[in-house]
Amino acid sequence: MNKGIILIDADDTSITVTWPDIGKPSSSNPTKYTLQYRPATSASDHGMDSGGQLAYQSLSTELTTNTARKRNLTGAGHGFFFRVSATTKSQNRVDKSAMDYMGHAYRKPFSVLTMREQSQRMPPPTAKIDSSVASPQPKSYVAHVSWQPSAEPLLVGYKLQMRESNGASSWSTVANCLSGTEVRKKNLTSSSGYMFRVRPVLQGEVGGSEENLVASVNEGGNVIPYSSASDVVGARSSSRSSSSSSSGSEGLLKLFKRLPDNKLLAKGGMKSVSLSEAFNKVDLVFLYASAHWCAPCRRYTPQLIKFYNDAKAMYAKAPGRTTKIEIVFVSADHDVNGFRSYYASMPWLAVPFDTDTREILLSWMKVKGIPQLMCLDGRTGKIYESNGVGRALDLARFSRYCGRDKSSIR
Repeated sequence: MNKGIILIDADDTSITVTWPDIGKPSSSNPTKYTLQYRPATSASDHGMDSGGQLAYQSLSTELTTNTARKRNLTGAGHGFFFRVSATTKSQNRVDKSAMDYMGHAYRKPFSVLTMREQSQRMPPPTAKIDSSVASPQPKSYVAHVSWQPSAEPLLVGYKLQMRESNGASSWSTVANCLSGTEVRKKNLTSSSGYMFRVRPVLQGEVGGSEENLVASVNEGGNVIPYSSASDVVGARSSSRSSSSSSSGSEGLLKLFKRLPDNKLLAKGGMKSVSLSEAFNKVDLVFLYASAHWCAPCRRYTPQLIKFYNDAKAMYAKAPGRTTKIEIVFVSADHDVNGFRSYYASMPWLAVPFDTDTREILLSWMKVKGIPQLMCLDGRTGKIYESNGVGRALDLARFSRYCGRDKSSIR
């Protein structure tokens, strides 16, 4: 187990890190974390900054999970250092003492990949529980891990690694050279679950070492980097989370499967609501991709606010005859401060900025430009309109998708 920040993944523009729990978090009172980063200044920079002379940039002061991904990383040839601390009411500023922060588990900066290295990576493997195979150890389970074949002409086999999905576990090697494209890993016991990654093993590899993996996803030399990690397999949800998820629409909830604690933000960020509460008996869900820096978005948002408030008022007046809607803001802002100031003006729900769920939804929506307003079935998640911007914000028109056209009540 490690006592510091660990590298989970990196590509050519982003780094994903994790760290051990700080304090004594609970489901009812999770620790909020302040995460900061800075570029390494030179090849001899080992992250020692006890004097506080080096400037860190704050990524967030409100992280509720101990994993985060920093995107848009460019222009640092020597890598990046991260540090994290527990956020308190009196200490959430960038200027806290360096001694209040947890640094890297190993005093090496984390590196992004080159574009060429990124292009060489295999797709992430697929991992799932295999209930058809009995695990020899009591109270353990078996994971079936598979991956797409590599097209590398000098392919010899595949190297597979795994890590327990917690903030203190590093990657470890399962097999150095597998001949096939699937494996079953037995005797898994962690309730946090596990993730897997793979790379091709090529004839003539030289210069690589697993020691380099504390700071990179590449062993070095002429070795091809590891793939991104698989989805976590084997994680056991709390009974509260399970009941919360099962009471909502399964089809729609799949879009939010990586949402921390299964909760969305509400009331401009002042509170949060569970997914089951957010989508309870909702007929239509709108995903709104927008950003504060976008002038067309700022012009469109007031129109959408009026549509939302009118629809809510109509439903309150005649719930049995009116379509129930909900809007979820999926931010395309560049930083958390832009997200906060923009979302503060909105009356609907939002995906927290510092989550993979936001990036996953933007990708799933195929966002090419903003604003974008996607209309979904509130139960199945079926897409009715990929982008309603430019069309009339008319509840009666939208209601026809779900077989209701009685939304012209006044």
